[in-house]
Amino acid sequence: MTACVRGLLLQGNQKLGSSIHHFDLPAVVTCPGRSPVCESACYCRRGRYLFKPVKDRLAWNYDQSQRDDFVKRVIAEVRSKGVIVLRAHCSGDLYSKAYAEKWLAIMRACPKVRFYLYTRSHRIDDIAPVLAEMAQLRQARIWYSIDGDTGVPASIPPGVRLAYLQVGEDEQPELVDLLFRVRRLRKKRIPLSVLCPNEGPSEKAKDVNCGNCRKCWE
Repeated sequence: MTACVRGLLLQGNQKLGSSIHHFDLPAVVTCPGRSPVCESACYCRRGRYLFKPVKDRLAWNYDQSQRDDFVKRVIAEVRSKGVIVLRAHCSGDLYSKAYAEKWLAIMRACPKVRFYLYTRSHRIDDIAPVLAEMAQLRQARIWYSIDGDTGVPASIPPGVRLAYLQVGEDEQPELVDLLFRVRRLRKKRIPLSVLCPNEGPSEKAKDVNCGNCRKCWE
């Protein structure tokens, strides 16, 4: 009987669409730069993320991410699956400098693949320089996730974009490239081109996904 090798990368979900691959980790425990706001609003702590198969998958991914052959395996899978766009971490984050450096190596080895990620690990001193290196790569789109607790970073490396998580109606974020809102605020219309289209009016958002929007990764 031929052994079945479990893949590291999954293709698509409801928000990403079918054209984007992703690799995910358990939320919170792999998020050293998390803030009280993001931890309380985290979508990865509810819904399908509570199902045992999903939790088991994320735990397995975390174990694999610590292996010495993680970089080699991801690169091989990117090439064998013909990955065009890859999001690191719909759930979870860059939990250490060593792990961040693994993703930097993967990005450098796959110059024709578009990578993107959202991270609060820019708040961790030894991870921030690795993110700055990622942001210099032509194929990478690095988003610093911020909110009312984190504020705007004092230093923003060239190429880095800012994504703000809004949890209160009175918040008026400035100088951000993209705005995400918690669900209870999404019915309120705002004239901002930086609002994630997937979180706009329901009649428009239903046909929008990350694959056809392209804002996050182009």
